[in-house]
Amino acid sequence: MATLFYRYPRLTGLLIFLILAAGMASLATMGRQEDPTLVERFGRVVTFFPGADAHRVEALVTEPIEEAVLELEEIDEVHSTSRANVSVVDVSIREDLSEAMVEQAWTKIRDQAAAAEAGFPEGAGRPEVIRQYMGAATLIVALTWPEEAPASYGAMSRLARDLADRLRNVPGTEQVEIFGAPGEEVRVVVPHVAALTRRALRAAPRGLVDLCVVGEAEAEAVVRLAAADAH
Repeated sequence: MATLFYRYPRLTGLLIFLILAAGMASLATMGRQEDPTLVERFGRVVTFFPGADAHRVEALVTEPIEEAVLELEEIDEVHSTSRANVSVVDVSIREDLSEAMVEQAWTKIRDQAAAAEAGFPEGAGRPEVIRQYMGAATLIVALTWPEEAPASYGAMSRLARDLADRLRNVPGTEQVEIFGAPGEEVRVVVPHVAALTRRALRAAPRGLVDLCVVGEAEAEAVVRLAAADAH
């Protein structure tokens, strides 16, 4: 056996030819991309429930969504986080499923989340299924403010949104995201407010309005637009 290829040189040449042919065939059929496309197997189901504490969110929103999603055989793992006003259920789909089967799984997850919504209490929002983007960042742009001038975070946010809109219009652009932009807020100062007014502000949904008392006869309410828009 040790001298087989020595005694049959044609067998040696045939083996080398087969190895070269197999390598060239593999090279010709191998997928090549500058930014490889990955299957989106991870995501989350986000549901807002303004005014509810973490325990109510867990019992009335998170658990029904978890039970509904776990009924699907395509699901690999489910993890959840319940906080005041919001429920987040992280979902991962099995690795052995093809891309077409993964797309079908996301459709089933949306259907299950919609079915769980029917049992939500009044005031709970609609579950939103968010798929985690798996692509690589082709371009990262950072916006800075001149050092000699005081920074205007509102202006920088508007410039970032304008740049993002322009990049989305570039052919071939798949997704554009903004990171680090400060959230906008409206600060309302009401002088000479009575205690009844302050109690009314405190009764507003948690996470949407923050109240702080300035002195004895002045209240300040900060309405956070990001949270209000999300609801």
